[in-house]
Amino acid sequence: MLHFAGPEVDEIFDTLEDPEGEADTDYEAAVGKLTKYFAPQTNIAYEVYNFRQARQNQGESLDSYHVRLRQLAKTCDFTDIDKEMKEHIILSCTSNTLRRRALQDEYSLDKLLKVGRSLEISESQARHLEGRDQAINSVRGRNRSYQMRRNYSSREDKPPTHFSKKNIHTSKQSKEPHQTCRNCGGHFPHKQVCPAKDKDCRACGKRGHFARVCRTNPPKSKPVNAVAQSLDKNRPNDDEADEYEYVYTVNKSPNGPPICLIEIEGQRLNIMIDTGASVNLIDETTYRKINRHGERRLEKAERHIYSYGSSVPLPVLGTFIATIKTPDMSTVAKLHVVKGSFGNLLSFVTAKKLNLFQVSVNAVDVPYPECLRQDYKCLFGGIGKVKGRLIKLHIDPQVKPKQQPHRRIPFHVRKDVEKELERLEKLDIIEKVDGPTPWVSPIVVVPKDSGEVRICVDMREANQAVKREKHLMPTVDDLITDLNGATVFSKLDLSSGYHQFELSPESRNITTFSTHVGLRRYNRLLFGINAAAEIFQNAIEEILAGLPGCKNISDDIIVFGRGQKEHDTNLRGVLERLKQYNIRLKEEKCSFSQSTIMFYGHIFSAEGIKPDPKKIDAIKAMNPPECSSEVKSLLGMAQYVSRFIPDYAKITAPLRSLTKQGVDWKWTEEEQTALDNLKEALAGDKVMTYFDPRKKTEIVVDASPVGLGGLLMQEGNVVSYASRTLSEVEARYSQTEREMLAVVWAAEHFHLYVYGSKFHIITDHKPLLGIFKSSKSTSTRIDRWKLRLMPYDCQLFYRPGRNEENLADFISRHPNASEVQEQNVAEAYTNYVCINAVPKAMTIDDVEVETQKDPTMQAVIKAIETDNWSTPEVQEYTKIKQELTVHKGTILRGNRLVIPPTLRNKAVDLAHIGHQGVVKTKRLLREKVWFPGIDKLTEEKIRNCHPCQVSTPESSKRSEPLKMTPLPSGLWKEVCIDFAGPYPSGEYIMVVIDEYSRFPEVEILTSTSARAVIPKLDAIFSRQGIPDVLKSDNGPPFTSLEFKKFAEHLGFQHRRITPYWPKANGEAERFMRTLGKSIRTATVEARNWKQDLYKFLRQYRATPHSTTNISPCEALNQRKLKTTLPEPDLPRVIYDDIQRKMERRDAEQKSKEVELRMFDDR
Repeated sequence: MLHFAGPEVDEIFDTLEDPEGEADTDYEAAVGKLTKYFAPQTNIAYEVYNFRQARQNQGESLDSYHVRLRQLAKTCDFTDIDKEMKEHIILSCTSNTLRRRALQDEYSLDKLLKVGRSLEISESQARHLEGRDQAINSVRGRNRSYQMRRNYSSREDKPPTHFSKKNIHTSKQSKEPHQTCRNCGGHFPHKQVCPAKDKDCRACGKRGHFARVCRTNPPKSKPVNAVAQSLDKNRPNDDEADEYEYVYTVNKSPNGPPICLIEIEGQRLNIMIDTGASVNLIDETTYRKINRHGERRLEKAERHIYSYGSSVPLPVLGTFIATIKTPDMSTVAKLHVVKGSFGNLLSFVTAKKLNLFQVSVNAVDVPYPECLRQDYKCLFGGIGKVKGRLIKLHIDPQVKPKQQPHRRIPFHVRKDVEKELERLEKLDIIEKVDGPTPWVSPIVVVPKDSGEVRICVDMREANQAVKREKHLMPTVDDLITDLNGATVFSKLDLSSGYHQFELSPESRNITTFSTHVGLRRYNRLLFGINAAAEIFQNAIEEILAGLPGCKNISDDIIVFGRGQKEHDTNLRGVLERLKQYNIRLKEEKCSFSQSTIMFYGHIFSAEGIKPDPKKIDAIKAMNPPECSSEVKSLLGMAQYVSRFIPDYAKITAPLRSLTKQGVDWKWTEEEQTALDNLKEALAGDKVMTYFDPRKKTEIVVDASPVGLGGLLMQEGNVVSYASRTLSEVEARYSQTEREMLAVVWAAEHFHLYVYGSKFHIITDHKPLLGIFKSSKSTSTRIDRWKLRLMPYDCQLFYRPGRNEENLADFISRHPNASEVQEQNVAEAYTNYVCINAVPKAMTIDDVEVETQKDPTMQAVIKAIETDNWSTPEVQEYTKIKQELTVHKGTILRGNRLVIPPTLRNKAVDLAHIGHQGVVKTKRLLREKVWFPGIDKLTEEKIRNCHPCQVSTPESSKRSEPLKMTPLPSGLWKEVCIDFAGPYPSGEYIMVVIDEYSRFPEVEILTSTSARAVIPKLDAIFSRQGIPDVLKSDNGPPFTSLEFKKFAEHLGFQHRRITPYWPKANGEAERFMRTLGKSIRTATVEARNWKQDLYKFLRQYRATPHSTTNISPCEALNQRKLKTTLPEPDLPRVIYDDIQRKMERRDAEQKSKEVELRMFDDR
């Protein structure tokens, strides 16, 4: 047996102890010894947990489930397996009938399985005999009719309608002993006033009766949504009703609501399918029925829920997750509990998962526009190139060209950037730059929702040299004049409008940008140029010149006509003109033959023009103030436009009285009426005005801890109000970031009005002025926001004032909760940078895949296998050919992986995490990998590493040789301790380092007192053991009585070094210098220094020490530490003489004259 098992098993067998009385030659004993050795160790608690989590699957037979449980129970160490299995089957089986029978009588496991098989067989046979489309799980029952009230959209009371077990499509009113009211159709006489009193009939329009009893226009018989419940004839009493399952079928009716019966957590209930609902709703009454035992807890709802056309959210009490069942399907879904008892709704997604309906889409027949789209199919899709027009940028020769430094792109983003650059080159949007160029701008890489990246050029410096063109923008008055009498409208949207216009050759150099693969420049107009908006607007106007019935604002074109025929003629003319110039449209954003259309912030229709109601939503949705300071803030905003409000003093008198000193706070009907009147006045025609591009435009912004606010104003009049709440992430921003977010959000919110024109942004946060004027890099979020403001010609102005003097203060503190929050682009960009800033770990699979792709590596593999080294590709490997082997598709040099060319930069980046010096980075690399030119590439990388250059101090020459401390007698015998800090966060770092292995233990403290140090030191000693000697300086924690008692208690010697001579604690002091460099580089790169600290420790502990030539982890723990660098799967090294090697190496190093080298472990 040992012969066939192999030499490794034979060696293991020799190390195993022989049981007493058994010889080595006993076969059974040998098998038992090996089985005991190789058998996997099991965690009983975890195996029992897996057993308890098992559930019978839908469609799984009871016997199959029993076998699966039997396998799980093998490793659970149960005393009575049959008893545990029987109890678990009763709890987790899918048959309610079997469960109830087992609870009624005491069944053994065998009897339980027998009864279960019988139920399954009878169920299968009954289903086959009855031949029904749906599964009938009823065992026995009796005839019984169930009644259900019809749900109507009106609030009229309806008499109950009875249904039999058959599907009924007509309803007849049953005979009742009481009289029926001829006006409402209910019981007569009424206990109170008749419900139909003063109500209008929906059939004839007369007052005093309901439509269902109308004698002028009698109602026609309507089919109803019948819920049929199929029962067997021998059903027992009602107490056993829960033991039986029923088939619920929804009879679709074209006129009534689709009602069905479902089961939620064992409770059957009526629910209406609402294909327009995005969430599942149940009322409070239903939830109490489901949660009758009080076992469930509602979780807080993540978002507000609104009914159609309402701005007031529903009163949601909370949410919970439950299993929803029908006879054939089941699914797990989230349900929202709404206060009251208004019924239940099943959402589109959940109903579709339960297969309760089928979707059928009927296309709307609009023949002529559809014919136009077919005729001009070439206009939709792709990015066009306008014929016969070149865009010329006017460059100011007095502005000195500037070549900005390149912004380094993270390694793991570079492939995505290269792919995007290649795509833009194929589309002829950008081109490579050859030769000198006066302008160079950096780029910022921004993630898209699709997973791709967008390249944004930082044109802020270059824009200073671009002269802006002045072209007239159409006003609202122009649109009203042109669209007067129009009844049919279409809107066209250009696809990547700017990129469809080609730049003249002399205008391209200013768009040059730098990437890691060289310089590129734009052939087309790009979004970041400050003059692009006016140029683009004028170019589109010139293209459409002479065409009737069309207007454009930027890349949006509106086509209109007094009738359908005139509209279609105008539309055909516009499409023909766009086709002549090779312009492309984005089909999903185009709309055709509309009776109402939104354009330029207004709604145009056959009835005329009216402003967009969203412009005053921020005012209408404001909540009442809650204190006198908030009233002052509200009146501060109103005071600014008070000259336009008639009777302003009279309207605001009740509010102003609340701001007086000594007046108690109250909010009665009088104050609420005053607030409503003020809100109506602020949203009225006297205060608000149409936007006029010829007038000076201001945006007043403010940010509060809960929301953002903004007002678009012209000459003291308000054009539009806007506000929105902050997300949970945004609420944690600093005040400067919130104020900057308010600026960016307001500019983009009012984009339609301010894009392409010069405007002012007013803020009360003065630090933003310095951020705006500076071109230096700031935080990642603010840098991204500054790029988003590049297309706007705006100036930021500071207007001081307290909260009540800031116009936007009140609406920022009472934001519009119904305002849809846009995607947090800045946060997505920040996360993208953080995720991709650090190289990901490299695996053996990565090396194997890249080795297979690389022709040189394949040539080396072939040379190794054939011993033919004559080909040119393998010449640099010839000198070490005796050390090379092929292992599982990769190449090894000794026990190190040979890295293919595509992964070499990444390997050096991974080794340089923690920013160790040249020597240590090389040592870490050579421990695991090798490739030609490894030293040169490593030195070049670290020489060009900006954080290393900034944070590495100048080396100082030693004035005299030092006498080295002898190596301790063993591992963790003598340790030294020291502190670093405090850091800006107020925290300190405590380092304990073993002088034998050089293994460091690091803890973060908030204080260096003995009470703070002793628990951390005790934790280290619990992991590594108590040393013989602890060496420290004479700091406060080490001279205290508490520390002396701690040393006596654990039994180690506390040795304090000579005062004012830190070199006596040289091992700790030297490590502090290396550790300090790592923290400084984290600060330079604006990274979390604590995270970088742990990355540095991982690298340091795995790197061979320059003195011992063995890594600290390997020396202390007798094993190599796994890092992000790949390593071959080789047999484990036996560390038998590691102590002798370390002592010899330590003696050799200390006997040499030390030479300082550049970048050497600094």
